[in-house]
Amino acid sequence: MSRSNIEKIVNLIKDLPETTRPEEIDEIMYRLYAKKEILEGLDDSRKNKVISLEEFKNRMAEKWLKENGT
Repeated sequence: MSRSNIEKIVNLIKDLPETTRPEEIDEIMYRLYAKKEILEGLDDSRKNKVISLEEFKNRMAEKWLKENGT
């Protein structure tokens, strides 16, 4: 992340009114987290670091079976 983006986020947080409720801060944090995950996914896609839907389903089925002992 560029320095200017970090500074913008820090300034946004500093400029929040004192009356900001904790759940509003939770919402801000969630949106930042979601944005980060989306950007990482897009970057992985550009680097062709992806799997097919079928492979995903197989991995999840194996994981589920392992965790549930069947």
